[in-house]
Amino acid sequence: MGFIGFIAEILVLGGVGCGIAANIAVVTTCDVLVLGGNNGKIGPWRADYRGSGCQTWHKEETTMDDWILNMARACSMMALCFACIFLFFLLFKQCLCPLPCSQPIMDITGTLTNISLALVWPIIRSSVCDRYGCSWGGGYTALLLTQIFYLVASVFTRCMREPRYERRKEEREQEKVEKAEAPKPKEEETPKDIEAPEEAPEEPKREWYDSVKSTSKGAEVPNEAKKAVV
Repeated sequence: MGFIGFIAEILVLGGVGCGIAANIAVVTTCDVLVLGGNNGKIGPWRADYRGSGCQTWHKEETTMDDWILNMARACSMMALCFACIFLFFLLFKQCLCPLPCSQPIMDITGTLTNISLALVWPIIRSSVCDRYGCSWGGGYTALLLTQIFYLVASVFTRCMREPRYERRKEEREQEKVEKAEAPKPKEEETPKDIEAPEEAPEEPKREWYDSVKSTSKGAEVPNEAKKAVV
């Protein structure tokens, strides 16, 4: 993928990281909705009812059975759980080691994260808002950013560059190919040995001549020596 894959990888990692941070803000905030008539503020998990302070509320303590509010409450936490699973498989796939079915699991969790978070938006149509009247509060910004971050992260997962272990494997294979194709250094040519001139063959020693010379004067020369002289 090259440079485009590198940019996609940054978008996915940054998107899911920022999305989780914003999702935590949605779960912990108590001003996603502002109730009319100065009745306070409410979020999926916490509420500030008439200045009582931002506290966790339980659906068993409410007087109204509001299924839309309960759905938004559950889906905001489900989106956070799916996003953490997505991040877990993403880090292992791109940085550490491959896990079974990493890409399909990332596709599924990314889709479920966006669907779960989208089901938080109907909270403004809950029965609480029908009774008191509601408007979006400061938590609306966190909810919107969470949806955008998760959407970006899930869209660009298949555009990322190859995982780190595959890139290192390709680099090692490329180095092997380059070493195999590299020309071998030429061996230094050694000067050929200069042939020495052929020595003249030595004349055979005349042993018989010495024997003749050593004989006293007047001694008869053997017939074999006479024949050799002749």
